[in-house]
Amino acid sequence: MTAVYVRLLQITCLMLLASLLLVGCGQDEETDAETGSAHEEKVLNVALSTVARQDIEETFTLPGTLEAWEDLTLAAEMAGPVHWIGPKEGDRVTKGEAILRIDPERREAELARDQIEYELQQKYMERRRALVESELVSQQDFEDARKVFEQARAQLQLSKVALTKSTLRSPVDGILDRLLVDRGEYVSEGDAAAVVMQVNRLRALVEVPEKEISGLAVGGTARIMAAPVRGASGPRLPGEIIHLSFQADPAARTYLAKIAVDNSAETLRPGMIVQVEFSRRQLTQVIAIPLYALVDRDGVKVVFVEQGGQARLRSIKVGPIIGSLAVIEEGLSPGERLIVKGQHLVSDGTAVVVEGN
Repeated sequence: MTAVYVRLLQITCLMLLASLLLVGCGQDEETDAETGSAHEEKVLNVALSTVARQDIEETFTLPGTLEAWEDLTLAAEMAGPVHWIGPKEGDRVTKGEAILRIDPERREAELARDQIEYELQQKYMERRRALVESELVSQQDFEDARKVFEQARAQLQLSKVALTKSTLRSPVDGILDRLLVDRGEYVSEGDAAAVVMQVNRLRALVEVPEKEISGLAVGGTARIMAAPVRGASGPRLPGEIIHLSFQADPAARTYLAKIAVDNSAETLRPGMIVQVEFSRRQLTQVIAIPLYALVDRDGVKVVFVEQGGQARLRSIKVGPIIGSLAVIEEGLSPGERLIVKGQHLVSDGTAVVVEGN
């Protein structure tokens, strides 16, 4: 009995030991699987950008208003009824082109009359000159004839000027923006008759803050951008600073700047609100990286570069922030492979795989 009992006890112990061994093997396999999984998770996909030197410009943008280079209200230079109007509102006119005529028939008739009188008095004076030389009339008779002739010549000149002034002409190449009189209407001397605008060149008026005015100078450049239309960006045109006021507006503490804009394509119109971009400074051959490539570690800005399939932490010194770029003064060199995607998930020494490789 005792032998049988001992035998059963041995068998029981062997079975228990086998069970323990099986459980231990299973735990080892699970641990190995978990370790392998954790090891695989440390290999991260990243995107890179090669560090290089570049020229960048720091700019600032201010709103502005456009006005015509010439916005001329033309006045009637003589009184009378308007007998003829040529171009219509909105038509292009050239320098010297007739816009309207004020009672030209009367002026032409007066000119013809004065021309005849001038010629008659000229002939009469010449006859008196010949008679004086022949001592048939006195010198006083000749002087009287010459005086009448000079009066006739002056009157003829006045008639020519009156005929010229009876036609209102455009003083510039531009657009007839408005007609202020109608055909048949009587106008007095000095009455506003038409508005002509020169729009192939415009002026942008900008109020510049006190802190920015010292960086601008007459002759400097600017860029004029029209407001977007239906989501599309407007035209971007070069401009030249032609005036900077010396005295600030006492209320706004701003200085008026005037920028000449070449509008040959006539894509802009007077009265439009535009954005005017000025250059604050130029930085030459600096290392600049996207702001999103910076990583904050305990309040300190760092970046990660890829070396030999691993992420390596770099301490850097950040300089000026210009738009979406940060200038790096220390810590990076041209040619290094900067991690720009996945940088917030890695640590120094993390294995990485470059996307697309």
